[in-house]
Amino acid sequence: MAGELQTAVSTGTAQASQITYLLKKLDEEICNNVKTNSFIDDLQMFENNRAGETVVGLKAKLEKVGRGDEVAFAELKKEHFSKLLVKFEHFPSAQKLFAYFLSRIHEVFETHIVPHASSLSRQDVEKIVEEKIVVPTIADMGMGFEHFTLNHSHIRGMIFWLADRCYIRWH
Repeated sequence: MAGELQTAVSTGTAQASQITYLLKKLDEEICNNVKTNSFIDDLQMFENNRAGETVVGLKAKLEKVGRGDEVAFAELKKEHFSKLLVKFEHFPSAQKLFAYFLSRIHEVFETHIVPHASSLSRQDVEKIVEEKIVVPTIADMGMGFEHFTLNHSHIRGMIFWLADRCYIRWH
């Protein structure tokens, strides 16, 4: 494994290798019924609602930026991801995968969307989300595996799930 990781780092595929490794570990955990009853710290951070926001909740955030037409869709996608999270919450490697992708989403919003929110159009935001979140996440997952895959709906659900917990915003 160490040789594979070194090769991945030197070829620039370390992130994909990390995901591949976690997917393999998750497969082993599922097959051997290896579970945990607690959240890893990186995921626990996102499980708790973030304090200090003035606009609270997914609906309020979407309406504030003129995206009220998305509320029903967003709630549906958020619920879709929530069910996936609950399904895999007791597997440590799944938690690490979720934490990795939720962290990516959070960082993209904090770095590329929030600082420029006043000058970004809805189309600009969607382009950033697609190019910096959706496409890389689907690419990192590759083929996934028998027990665990992520699709566009799950990824959008992660975005709305984080927004509901006040970790991302469009304003």
